[in-house]
Amino acid sequence: MPRPSVIPGIKARLEEYLDQKEAEYLAQDDLNRQPTLPCTPDGKINVRAVATAIDLTVNQEKYLFERKELTDLINCIAEGQELLSIGSRLHQSASDKAIKARLTMQAKSAQEDSQAAVEAVSTQQELLSRIAQLSTELEETKAENVRLRAQLDAVREGLWVSIES
Repeated sequence: MPRPSVIPGIKARLEEYLDQKEAEYLAQDDLNRQPTLPCTPDGKINVRAVATAIDLTVNQEKYLFERKELTDLINCIAEGQELLSIGSRLHQSASDKAIKARLTMQAKSAQEDSQAAVEAVSTQQELLSRIAQLSTELEETKAENVRLRAQLDAVREGLWVSIES
């Protein structure tokens, strides 16, 4: 003879527990409502705590995850209290991967931008150094031109004297 199903008993205890938690939630002030269901720090329904609260054994706890009629009861109340539902981690892990990939791309882009900025500053310093060098050469050339013009003017006026040995 097959063993009787434990699901109806679990469902009855779960409904009673959820009704109690929903009543506590609705009794709170609208502006300061906090979830009365047990939850994780990241805002998800804590199914293990619910299982403990309704005195389920470790072996029976799995039914809260696996049986749709039990999962739907919990999710209905959890979503009403603005908690993430059972199984939301599965959906969230895919979005977490997308976020991680985007953050990795942004970090890589920022690193490339930083490298480009360092290279631009280095190039700018090299160009400024070259400009300073060319400016010095230009001033020296201008001074030499002035001396040569003075010598040329002196030769034209006959004042240039050359001493050769």
